Amino acid sequence: KELCCEVNKLKNYKSIMKLKYIFPSWLAVSVLTPLPVVDGYITSGLPRHVHQAWLKKMTSDICDVSPGDLTPEMCVKAPELMSAWAQNPYVSHAPLKKKRINHHNNNKNVYPHHGRECAMAAEQLLKRLVDERRAGNENAIATTDAYNACLDIWARSGEGVFAAQRAEQILIGMQDLYSGGDTNVQPNTQTFHAVILAWAKAGNRDESFMHRANQVLEWMVHLNRTGDNHLALPDEECFNTVLHGWASSSHPDAPHKTEDLLMLMNQLYSDGLTSSRPTTVQFNQVLSAWSRSTSDTAAQRSQDILNHMERIQNTESDKDLEPDSMTYSIVCATWAKSGLPDAVYKADALLKKIEQQAAYMDDPQLYPDNITYNIVIDAWAKDGSKTAFKNARALLDRQIDLYDNKGIKKCRPDVYGFTSVIASCASIKSSWKDKSTAFDVALATFNDLDQLSYDSPNHVTYGTILKACSKLLQAGSKQRRQNVRKIFRKCCEDGCAGYMVFSRLKQAAS
Repeated sequence: KELCCEVNKLKNYKSIMKLKYIFPSWLAVSVLTPLPVVDGYITSGLPRHVHQAWLKKMTSDICDVSPGDLTPEMCVKAPELMSAWAQNPYVSHAPLKKKRINHHNNNKNVYPHHGRECAMAAEQLLKRLVDERRAGNENAIATTDAYNACLDIWARSGEGVFAAQRAEQILIGMQDLYSGGDTNVQPNTQTFHAVILAWAKAGNRDESFMHRANQVLEWMVHLNRTGDNHLALPDEECFNTVLHGWASSSHPDAPHKTEDLLMLMNQLYSDGLTSSRPTTVQFNQVLSAWSRSTSDTAAQRSQDILNHMERIQNTESDKDLEPDSMTYSIVCATWAKSGLPDAVYKADALLKKIEQQAAYMDDPQLYPDNITYNIVIDAWAKDGSKTAFKNARALLDRQIDLYDNKGIKKCRPDVYGFTSVIASCASIKSSWKDKSTAFDVALATFNDLDQLSYDSPNHVTYGTILKACSKLLQAGSKQRRQNVRKIFRKCCEDGCAGYMVFSRLKQAAS
């Protein structure tokens, strides 16, 4: 017992190795060792290969015992070992440096290395508890938590469809057992979410997999509404997983599926289920689905949803449904990418509205980021109108002002925005006088990028400015020859000469 207490206090490998000299055979401690050693060993900081061997040995010792012969200590230790397998001893769990995390990314915490082995080991322990119970050992109880640990491993195993199918089979089995009177295995919110997550991760947002995730969620709602399982309470996380899956897919029905889920959340909330209350997060997922849609009505539908959110905010002052920076950015990008007549004007107008609202509320977080600006500038570059290049440059100037003069860091201009302005100049089709004006804007934009500290020209930038020379300056003119020579020399100095640059150089120099 004293040895077990010391093991639980150990924090690093060197301390454990000191203990080895006191008790050399401790690494082969029998499964009869009291439970605290499991926790102490898992958190001891041992090398992974030692941790793996220890878990395999402990699991084997329990599973090899004949049915009916497990000791009370073994029955308690089995779920602890399942939790240890859930941490995947093959993966480093050392603290990482802080990084930008996408909290809606369903690929986070996926353990592709030996994921199946960990899941099979956990399921083997679970089955051993079930067999022991059937053999008459009342100490062996496979609880909902034990099943959930197994489901969680499968959901994060990286085994795709196989893992999702296996998780769903376990869930169905649990519900059948509960319906038959076994209250120890009643599926709860965590149970259903693990299966939903497994299907959402089954493979690149395949439409059939997302349909299955959707069906599991609908079954969960049905069980709760009919009273067949009062713990099947769909919460925000369950809905977010399915919503994100649909929003990340390119399925034609994805936008409608997300809207249906949003309506379902609202119905459940109206029925008294507070955990399913829709918020800005869910509305943004619906808008994301529409932004990926190829439908001609996608942009207008996104605008309608945004208008609906603003009406709720104005009439009910509901902070949970207040449009945020992402809301406006998604709608703005949907307009910009739609290709509809006057869509770029609507996108630019919405962008101005966001800027004005952020300035009025004095909220730096409400301003769009540089990606949104780049999308709208690119839309101007593809507009082809006589004034497109002026509007593109004006938008870039607004972005520069926000970053330089107002200190909005998220608006920092980059090479993509500058290059898109140059491209908008190169695409103008008008008189030589207008083309001369456009070239002046293109050259000034190129020089700004080269001289300012935002970013540096890349091979696309050089290729685009050479295209502007060939499109906007008269062939054989001195101005064209001088600019082409100067730009190409600078390109070579920067190490950006490549196929695209030489192709554009050939056109500009001819």
